[in-house]
Amino acid sequence: MDENQEMKRFADRLWDYFKPKIEELTRSNIWYFRAQVTRVAANGKITIQRAFDKEIALPYVSSMENAAVGTQVTVFVLGSSMTNAVIVGDGTLSNL
Repeated sequence: MDENQEMKRFADRLWDYFKPKIEELTRSNIWYFRAQVTRVAANGKITIQRAFDKEIALPYVSSMENAAVGTQVTVFVLGSSMTNAVIVGDGTLSNL
């Protein structure tokens, strides 16, 4: 048996075990991340993208209304769902 395949199966089984536990622990958490503006504000949302993620349009606080394409922003999330996310400031966390 190939050692790499065996290790992958082992890692997959570990992930299957830990994934629900991690999701449960993070469900009630508050977290934040930086992202880049890819489309300016329209219809109450700004479109952003994190590295290696798809674009997503999120609501924003009024002070972010004029964020330009390419600007780094900070996104605040309640729980584990991006439906509970809002763009709260520019990408420098000291401004929160």
